[in-house]
Amino acid sequence: MADSSSATENSKVQQAPDSKTTGVPTMERGAVAVEKVKPKGILDQLDETTRQAERKFQGGFLTPMLAELEKNVAKSNEVLDKINQGMEAERQERLKARLTSHIPEAMKGGGQKIEDVLRAIEELILYGDSDTETVKDREVLLQKLDDHGQVAVMAHSLAAYVSTLDEEHLKKFTARITSDCQLWLSRLFRFEDSSVVYHEDPRDGLVKICRLALYQKYPKYATEGFEALYSRPPVIYISAASRPGLGHYLCLQLGLPLSCICTVPCNTMFGSSSKMDVAMLEKLIQDDIAAAKTPVLLVAFAGTPVVGHVDKLGRLQEICQSNSIWLHVEGNNLATLTMFSVPTSVQSAKSGDSLTINVSNWLGIPALPHATLYKSTDPTLDHAAGLNTFVSQLKLSCLPLWICLQSLGHDGIVERVKHSCDLAKSLTELLGEISTIKHVSVEKKESKKTARSFGDLISQAISALVVFEIVTPTVVFRYCEDPTAPGVVVAPYAVSGEEKQEEDQEAVYYDALNTWLAETLQTNCPKVPVQAVEVDREGVCIRYAPLETAQGRGTSEEDVKNFVICMRENLSVLDATCLQRKRFRSIVSSHSNLALVDIDNWAGLGAVRYIPEMWLNKMADLPDNGKNEVNNLNSELVHKLKAMDTAFSTGHTDDDSVCVRFGLITESTDIEELVSLVFTTGKEVEESSKFLESMSEMIMKGIEEANKELQKETEEKLIQEGVLRQVPLVSSLVNWFSPPKEIAKGRTFNLSSGKILSTENTYKYHMQIQEGSGESDAGPARSPQATDAPKPATPTSKTAGEVKAGLINQSAVKQSAQTNQSAASQPAQPSQSDPAPQPDSSDVGIEIGKEVVEGKPSSAEEPKVVEEASKS
Repeated sequence: MADSSSATENSKVQQAPDSKTTGVPTMERGAVAVEKVKPKGILDQLDETTRQAERKFQGGFLTPMLAELEKNVAKSNEVLDKINQGMEAERQERLKARLTSHIPEAMKGGGQKIEDVLRAIEELILYGDSDTETVKDREVLLQKLDDHGQVAVMAHSLAAYVSTLDEEHLKKFTARITSDCQLWLSRLFRFEDSSVVYHEDPRDGLVKICRLALYQKYPKYATEGFEALYSRPPVIYISAASRPGLGHYLCLQLGLPLSCICTVPCNTMFGSSSKMDVAMLEKLIQDDIAAAKTPVLLVAFAGTPVVGHVDKLGRLQEICQSNSIWLHVEGNNLATLTMFSVPTSVQSAKSGDSLTINVSNWLGIPALPHATLYKSTDPTLDHAAGLNTFVSQLKLSCLPLWICLQSLGHDGIVERVKHSCDLAKSLTELLGEISTIKHVSVEKKESKKTARSFGDLISQAISALVVFEIVTPTVVFRYCEDPTAPGVVVAPYAVSGEEKQEEDQEAVYYDALNTWLAETLQTNCPKVPVQAVEVDREGVCIRYAPLETAQGRGTSEEDVKNFVICMRENLSVLDATCLQRKRFRSIVSSHSNLALVDIDNWAGLGAVRYIPEMWLNKMADLPDNGKNEVNNLNSELVHKLKAMDTAFSTGHTDDDSVCVRFGLITESTDIEELVSLVFTTGKEVEESSKFLESMSEMIMKGIEEANKELQKETEEKLIQEGVLRQVPLVSSLVNWFSPPKEIAKGRTFNLSSGKILSTENTYKYHMQIQEGSGESDAGPARSPQATDAPKPATPTSKTAGEVKAGLINQSAVKQSAQTNQSAASQPAQPSQSDPAPQPDSSDVGIEIGKEVVEGKPSSAEEPKVVEEASKS
């Protein structure tokens, strides 16, 4: 109740001032008084008027102003809030950038758009990491996929999508896929009752097979590790014709020392030069067994990596069985196991213990995995060696192979392999018509024994029917000297040291020619891709493997024929160059200033160096300055020769000496003309250099003498003017009171007479005065029209040095005119009515500080100015 009464009283108190009626009580806090309403006086009325005016002022002016002010304050607060929010956002961004500084730029933020990512991968495919502007005209050699290739690419995406199945369903799916592929590959390559392991690196299959062989030979290897191998170290035999670094890779992956790898040499006496020497292999095995070592595995080849020769697999299998050695076979010729008639040399591969096949290259289908077929009876050892796995996602790698084998079928596979073999056969036949081509991949046939009885005839006939051979699908050839050409002598068994050195030089030269030929064929015939390879005892050869590239590039019989036509055109150039090479050497030897130079890996006519006369007899003990001079002269010589003919180029020897290289020539090229061109041009360059050297010495001596005279004049001037004029602050005051009469002085050097004269007359008359012209030093200079007409100079023959000096002279004339005009304007300012005459164009002046070097030519001699003068 008290609260309600107090509230009522407060309301009454608030209403009290607004009450206008009389008799209304006025409520105050703490007391209530009732007053009688008095009549309003003048002051009260004035008060009321004032209050009304205040209310109108507040309602008409203050209230809108305050409202506007409130709006402005609100807007300012919004701007400040935005600024604070921006600063906070920047601070957060800086903090995020600092925390994510280790993240690559492409992965920062919320990721890129799919369109941008696809555009980036497209640019990488087309141009790589190079600048797009510099390689936009380059043709991108990307394989055109057929239906089978497109299915293989799609199968990889399908395998990734199938991996999202539940575990039970995925196991059943992968079990079906792997069992089908295992059965099809073992039947297709006639390797019955075998298992398959898939891998991306072609060497990984061999690594796992080696590990399996170690587990079979050393039962405690799984538990004891290397201690089980210590008592009898294992030995792995590899052919010398295998890929470089194969043994080192096996040791790294297996954790074995390099002493466990035994390289078996190839046969050098008869037959192929890339086949494994069986007799040497037997000897090595017996030696290792005697040395308490354990032979574990032998790597043989059905088609060596370079030449494509097939080892004697039947004989090797017998050796391996007798010594309990695992036989592993690799090579491109294993593709012929899929054909209806298998070559005899490859049939023995079926009796080996494991095979590594490259289905992707042989069928021309990209992204198919490598497969290794092996025979094993212990699944536990297989799993320990990594040959099988229980992870279902890893087994999906064979899904593209499963799809492609079904889409091609056996006929499609045989057709592709046979097409590659036919291409190799066609190329071999076409190359056999060229006498300068040596076939390296064709195996040498052993001489047949003469039939001495009727039984020998029957056995030879049966062997001819049974043995089926095809041309090796790898073609390796080399350009060499025509053995049927007249004058070709077969080297005897015993040769002297000089003959041996000459043969080595010829071998290096032909290696360079074959390298050039391979690069040219790669550029001109991309459908038949070849490569330069190094073959033992042969040198650089050209290799073409249709099984590796024919299906991917779409090579046809017509492409092979065009390839041979293009090669014949290039061989005509090589034949002409080799034919004229000896004659070129004899012609060069007839010139004393030309020296033959041997440059390795240069496929051309040869290389020479021009030796100046002054260093001709000092080449045995040539100083450094002489070597630099000879190198500079040869560089200038090549520069001039390249302007005349593009057949010349700059070469460098092993000791970094510059020489002139002659390129390849044709039959119509005149060798004598080329050599004489080099000799005459070298003479011109030498004469020009000699003249420049003599002129430079004369100019340097004149400059030194002029500097001495100028130094002497400066000392005399210092003595005459006194010390006060040399003090920085005092000199300006002294010069203001008493201006010095300074005349710019210098020296001129006449190139024709070699005299040094003062430039006083030049500054006095504002032009160069010719020596002996009859003009008085005190009199005014005559106009050019008043002078006598010059007599025509007698015609003289000009050398290359004189022509070059004349060109330099013209540029020096312009520089002299500008120098003299600027120097003449310093001592006295000429009036506008007296223009300075132009300097005589026949005089040459080069200003150096206060020194002017000039040259006045006589009527019978051209002025010669050298570059060394302007440099100094």
